[in-house]
Amino acid sequence: MSPMTTSDVKKNNKQALLRHIYENESSQQQVLCELLHLSRPTVINLIRECSEEGLIEKSGYYKSTGGRKANAIVFIPDSKISIGVELLQDSYEITAIDLYGNTICTACYEIGFVNEDSYFRNICNSITHFINGNKIDHKKILGVGIVLQGLISADGTTVTYGKILNCTGLHISVFTDHLPYPCKFFHDAEAAAQFELWSHPSLKDFIYLNIRSHLSGALIVNRSSLKGTDLKSGVFEHMTLIPNGRPCYCGRRGCMETYCSTQPLIDVTGHLHTFFEELRKGNRTCQECWNTYLLNLAAAINNLRMFIDYPVLIGGTLSPYLTEEDIDTLHRYASEKSAFPTEQRFIRQGQNQKALRCEGAAISYVKEYLHEIMNL
Repeated sequence: MSPMTTSDVKKNNKQALLRHIYENESSQQQVLCELLHLSRPTVINLIRECSEEGLIEKSGYYKSTGGRKANAIVFIPDSKISIGVELLQDSYEITAIDLYGNTICTACYEIGFVNEDSYFRNICNSITHFINGNKIDHKKILGVGIVLQGLISADGTTVTYGKILNCTGLHISVFTDHLPYPCKFFHDAEAAAQFELWSHPSLKDFIYLNIRSHLSGALIVNRSSLKGTDLKSGVFEHMTLIPNGRPCYCGRRGCMETYCSTQPLIDVTGHLHTFFEELRKGNRTCQECWNTYLLNLAAAINNLRMFIDYPVLIGGTLSPYLTEEDIDTLHRYASEKSAFPTEQRFIRQGQNQKALRCEGAAISYVKEYLHEIMNL
């Protein structure tokens, strides 16, 4: 290994200083000197350099311990901004987050997906108006992550399978031709799982089920989506659950998608919220449907866990409606179906945030940037 140069030492010191301030949200000069084992002049120079770059600033004072009050040096969360966009069949949503992953602003547009240039130009115009309308400096934008229901190429530039939106082959140039920022496609479940990881540092390995009107999933290994080949980390939704069962949009029958998405519940009452309202009131038809649904979901979860013994995280639009009793029932049903039953609780609810997938796509650019400036 070649010896470190003066430039390397300075870079490491700067990263360490920024990392400490970022993780603690604020610090003071003397503490930085002591914790980082740096001289006062070195710390002063690094603080000045980072301040000039707009990453930190002096804001207020710490309580006096008998002498002169120390300046509080704080990290500036919105020194950079990342944008997330989710494309759905009947609408699209735009969200902006700061360097802590906090949502700054969000907007939803009730415009249906059409695989035409005019549709993508309209979205790009919406993104520009969204940025301008919220007075976000264009120079602060790290990139735009675009989420959709479909399989995405490893480099994030192409939709390799997009039957739900009829957009197979869609290229990222439909956005980069009209926007001056880096852009990348993200699979919806992987985007949601990434924000779960961001919000819960203790999470390491899990199976993520993004359950809504269409089902998708991701396998997280050592805090990263497992990278396969064409199918990325797998398409759980198209495992056969019931041989020769209900027809699936993929052209086959009996897929997990047709039994474990929220569509079987929506079919009963016309709306997911209405279904759960009626269920909690004791509607017999809804109760029977819900019990069948949980049995099917438990069978699917058991199959997944027979493949890899990981906890299961349930997200998507189903998650907010689940109760502790529902989770208990799922555990019991899964255990009854398992060749290796366990008392350990391995199913939990994901976050209920509406813009979760947008934030998950946006967080990718935040993580890249934080790694660059502070090796985080």
